Amino acid sequence: MQEYAIGLDYGTNSCRSVLMEINSSDELFSEIYNYPSGSQGVLISDADPNIARQSPADYLNGMEHIIKSVINQAKESIADFSPAQIIGLTCATTGSTVIPVDAQLTALGLKDSSNLDAQTWLWKDHSSYKEAELITQKAKELRPQYLERCGGTYSSEWFWSKILHLKNVAPETFEKAYSFIELCDYLPAILAGKEKPEEIKASICAAGHKAMYADQWGGLPDEEFLAAVDPALVKVRQKLYKKAHASDQLAGRVGAEWAQRTGLAEGTAIAVGAFDAHMGAVGSGIKDGSLVKIVGTSTCDLMISPKDQSIAGVCGVAKDSVLPGYMGIEAGQSAVGDLFLWLVNNFVTSEYGSNRDEIFANITKRAAALNVGQSGLLSLDWNNGNRTVLIDSQLSGLLIGQTLHTKAHEIYRSLIEATGFGALKIIERLEDSGVEVKEVVCCGGLAQKNELMMQIYANIFNRPVRIAGTEQTCAVGAAIFAASAAGKDLNELQKSMLKPCRKEYLPQKDDVRIYSKLYGLYSQVHDGFGVEGNPCDFYSLMKELIDIQKASKNA
Repeated sequence: MQEYAIGLDYGTNSCRSVLMEINSSDELFSEIYNYPSGSQGVLISDADPNIARQSPADYLNGMEHIIKSVINQAKESIADFSPAQIIGLTCATTGSTVIPVDAQLTALGLKDSSNLDAQTWLWKDHSSYKEAELITQKAKELRPQYLERCGGTYSSEWFWSKILHLKNVAPETFEKAYSFIELCDYLPAILAGKEKPEEIKASICAAGHKAMYADQWGGLPDEEFLAAVDPALVKVRQKLYKKAHASDQLAGRVGAEWAQRTGLAEGTAIAVGAFDAHMGAVGSGIKDGSLVKIVGTSTCDLMISPKDQSIAGVCGVAKDSVLPGYMGIEAGQSAVGDLFLWLVNNFVTSEYGSNRDEIFANITKRAAALNVGQSGLLSLDWNNGNRTVLIDSQLSGLLIGQTLHTKAHEIYRSLIEATGFGALKIIERLEDSGVEVKEVVCCGGLAQKNELMMQIYANIFNRPVRIAGTEQTCAVGAAIFAASAAGKDLNELQKSMLKPCRKEYLPQKDDVRIYSKLYGLYSQVHDGFGVEGNPCDFYSLMKELIDIQKASKNA
């Protein structure tokens, strides 16, 4: 009897499912659900641009829809198909995406949909930057080893910062919350019919990268440290998990309610969830020496290493967070696809098209016709702060070199280049720390669709850039772990359920040379605005950009 697994991928704007055969790379059926709440699924506030929340109802309605849909598709297309043939499922989600819940594991946002603070705190919510600074300061004073695991700085995007900010700005909502759950832990628990926060099986991926969890100090940060940050966090810790688990482990089995709602067989295995990027790295075929870039609204960079080491400026190093038996190394950029969307939504004129798809097609075509350096522009890609290597949400974007003749497609190309330069900063930091980057594999929607961007990356990195064999790497990674938790061998699943890379972009010698010059200028601006006390002199920078522009036009 043929067996199947389902992978769920919860992104920033939508969730999707993929149903796969076990030991086959065929993605048989898929479904997508766009979150209906807010602006493209994100609840925002005019009072604070740092706020980014989501409705937990969107997650649950989406989960019912995308699971039920692929099961119905299978029933219609496969003779004698039975949901009992689905041996496992799990989810890949954004993170740190934190849900306040009551003692019965009900999300507070389901009970009070009008209260923005009771909703899910999405990964890109930066409103807790002051709390992140406090946590960083106290860790430097009392527990410097905690910071060694997260690149030297605790982020406003992460677990403890968000909880403390809720306590500070909405104490009544904070008091109503019995506990706080990561989205990747919440969904498996709901599927399994768990009724108490204490019953969840926590993800080592979320705990290790965002909640300062590590075996070397016994799990979560100790109560003495948390009390020094804020005594309220001690109470939070007491209701959290004691141990976190890798995604090849069983989180539970599908309960009666969600079997009825989705069509799954009751008792189907549910693997421990993880973050989308980490699952996506597995779905891209990550191995020692591979840098996997999940390129979407933001980017997340993943590597694995058999060695336990600390790397300054990266988002985190956590055991078993990507593949069991390896240290998972995470870095990333806070805005990539969002950066391009911001430009198109706010500054692009009708000459580029009448709808978004047409605009992106035309602006990309015109940007591709430019020589390297021809625009005379240089940008910083910090419109949503800098995640790596500066770990500073209180930075903003910058565009240098515009004139009265600057066009939107020139700005667009400069923004692509800025994300490439930011990515090269990450590669250099990894290699300076002794982690060799042998290959770069890109996945996600932009990697599949934007050939200009991938060629620019290959030229900036001066190394080949390969494109993952599937567009659904996160869901495929989740399906692989789902089958593993159901008892299948993880190594064999990786060999049989992954498609080979579909394309490779090679560096172009002449463009590499010019990008090397531009990267030198980018580095000056990067350090001048991002590194405290850096003595940068920008006097000649614009003139150098103009010289590069003239040479490019003459070429």
